Amino acid sequence: MNIVKSINTHEAELLAMSKLFLAAILGAVLVAGVAISPLLSGQLQVAHAQENSKTKKVLLVAVEKPIQVSPDNALHPGGIWYNAYTFNGTIPGPVVAIDQGDTLEITLKNDGKAIHSLDFHAGYGPEAALSGSVKPGESKTWTLKGEFPGVFLYHCGADGLNGIWEHMANGMYGGIVVHPTNEAKAKEFYVVFSELYNSADKGPFVGTNGTVGSFDLTKLWTNQPDLVLTNGMSFKYVPAIGQVNKLELNKDAQIFKVKPGELTRWYIVNAGPNDGVSFHFISGMISAHDGTNKANDALGTQLWNDETYWITPASGSVIEATFPSPGLYVGVDHAMKDVLRGGAFAVVADGNSTNSDHPPGTWVPPKGSDKVSGASMSEEQMMASNMTASDATASNATAS
Repeated sequence: MNIVKSINTHEAELLAMSKLFLAAILGAVLVAGVAISPLLSGQLQVAHAQENSKTKKVLLVAVEKPIQVSPDNALHPGGIWYNAYTFNGTIPGPVVAIDQGDTLEITLKNDGKAIHSLDFHAGYGPEAALSGSVKPGESKTWTLKGEFPGVFLYHCGADGLNGIWEHMANGMYGGIVVHPTNEAKAKEFYVVFSELYNSADKGPFVGTNGTVGSFDLTKLWTNQPDLVLTNGMSFKYVPAIGQVNKLELNKDAQIFKVKPGELTRWYIVNAGPNDGVSFHFISGMISAHDGTNKANDALGTQLWNDETYWITPASGSVIEATFPSPGLYVGVDHAMKDVLRGGAFAVVADGNSTNSDHPPGTWVPPKGSDKVSGASMSEEQMMASNMTASDATASNATAS
């Protein structure tokens, strides 16, 4: 009896010690988790993002059509037109925006004459990133998950890379934004830099005499672009340069408008296909956010309050800037040869700016939005790509 009582007493003591030991371990884990485990925090953030995730749908239509790529100015008398390859009738293709954790359903419809395809740099794995070749008259649908936040290039891969250099140089590219889970609110803009290699362009101050140009392989091979485009046109957002000796560049230019002191976020995509972009705001400072941090709960910050940032070909960077006082600021590719070719855009800080005064095609659906694209398709573009009314609805679809 005493032996049994002794054993029971010992077991009770062991059980009590075990509970205390377990409580100590759990307490240590919780403290360590809060103090030194961003990975655990990140996993919780990812789980939270997945709980609130949506499925969004986007239709991208491949079509070949002539597009004006330079305004009529002294550098390019008469303007310049080019036989472009496009998604949804424009250079670049529309911005695509999802939240981290969302699923994107992509449909590529080929209304062109060549074989086209899609490569989404935000996709992780061949089945998510690549559509595979799509013949004229055909379409293909697949999905990717927004696992990593940031801004990424999407582009045509031609027929299994055969001809990719021409399809990208001809205008088949765009940007996909994956908003991080804890992104701060800001006024956001979509800007794509790219180069053009034009058989009809004979250089500055010459013009093309109305000839619609096409891809020049020799110029691409020898890295001699004729123009640097911002959202599909040289000097699209620059009315003029010069104060004493003024050079008009685009009489129809629209400019970017912001409020002094407000946080702005620029999704700068460099489609290349060959050169990098040395991005700079004249009179401004920038913070560049690329990649993810270890917790996977925000964009990693590579630079704070710097003035120039290198963006490699086929990549994108999230640039944040606050413009301190009213006045004119200019975003440029600070390589002088590229400024001369059109790589610049004007930003005016003015207290009268609103949340919706973006130049057409530059608005980005914000975090939490049901919209997937910042651009709608015009009737002219629908006719050019032989799209039906249902196609047009799908191209600007909301989340399902």
